[in-house]
Amino acid sequence: MAWPYVGNQGETGMTIRSTARHRKSRPASRVPVGSRRWVAVLVPVLAVVTAGTVAGGVSTAVAADNPNPTVIVGGDPRGIAIDPDGKHAYVASFADNSLRVIDTASRQVVGSIHVGANPRGVAVDPDSRHAFVTNYSENSVSVIDTAAGKVINTVAVGVNPTSVAVFPRDHYAFVTNYYGNSLSVINIANSKLVGTVPVGVHPDGVAIDPKGQFAFVTNSGSNSVSVIDIHTQKLARTILVGRAPQKVAIDRDGKHAYVTNFGDNTVSVINLPNEVGVDLVDTLMKVNNTIAVGINPRGLALDNDSQHAFVVNVAEGTVTTIDTAKGTILGSSFVGYDPDEVAVAPDHTAYVTARGDGVVTVIRPS
Repeated sequence: MAWPYVGNQGETGMTIRSTARHRKSRPASRVPVGSRRWVAVLVPVLAVVTAGTVAGGVSTAVAADNPNPTVIVGGDPRGIAIDPDGKHAYVASFADNSLRVIDTASRQVVGSIHVGANPRGVAVDPDSRHAFVTNYSENSVSVIDTAAGKVINTVAVGVNPTSVAVFPRDHYAFVTNYYGNSLSVINIANSKLVGTVPVGVHPDGVAIDPKGQFAFVTNSGSNSVSVIDIHTQKLARTILVGRAPQKVAIDRDGKHAYVTNFGDNTVSVINLPNEVGVDLVDTLMKVNNTIAVGINPRGLALDNDSQHAFVVNVAEGTVTTIDTAKGTILGSSFVGYDPDEVAVAPDHTAYVTARGDGVVTVIRPS
């Protein structure tokens, strides 16, 4: 089957769209997860039909293909984040300029918050419970009070902000600027821009190590990861990875960083030595494993308790599960057309945005 490149309207990045948009999918595999099994099942869901209006219903197109529970959000869903207690998922609705709020218990859309133009990435600060949303076509970040359900500030950043990560201990948010080739640093306490750091070409994903020493930025246009010293806001190391790296995640112990390589269908595993000084970063931080996954991997999230990584394969419409302890593939599950990003809740449930179907797919442990 051919998988032609098709440009995304409203942004310049490329994605893969199937020539058989409504093909019948193969059954999703059952993926063991430690003492649990990740199973694909189909149940009725409640759906949003217009922004801010919730009504009962099932998408028959999605139900016919997707064996997992789905929540219809519409509006080209992109980034997703889960709040610390796992009660709500926040989804960037790129086409509708809004942030959808999902109640994870009922799987209903319970709110829709208007943000800037073409929201792309989402992160939640566990301390303040503020959500940070990158507005790709407005060069800004919306700061949202999740309790009040409204935007409380807007911060100007670089050109085409894509991803955002927060580090609550030092009260900073870090934003990749895709066409600015830079990383913006925001002070969470006062929502002020406090720095801009040059990185590689077309930075996409960003993650902070648990110690708060380094920010890791994937550069999709230069096949590399920029390691930024957070305290000096300077480049400490550039690590070569696979082709067109997209997203990055770091395990809870700060021992490994995982990077999806869209262009060569792999995940790079970077070794992160404990208590490494900046002077040793250049020699000790390096790729020590490469794992083959599905076609065009993009989104990535870790479940640290189960030692599993979830990788979104755009061209296959699947999520691959990796045993991070062994570096092996456990299986994959169909999640919808043009899936983009994934987030994992405290109860080990994975939530995946599927752009082509306008849904969030729910993969549950059992």
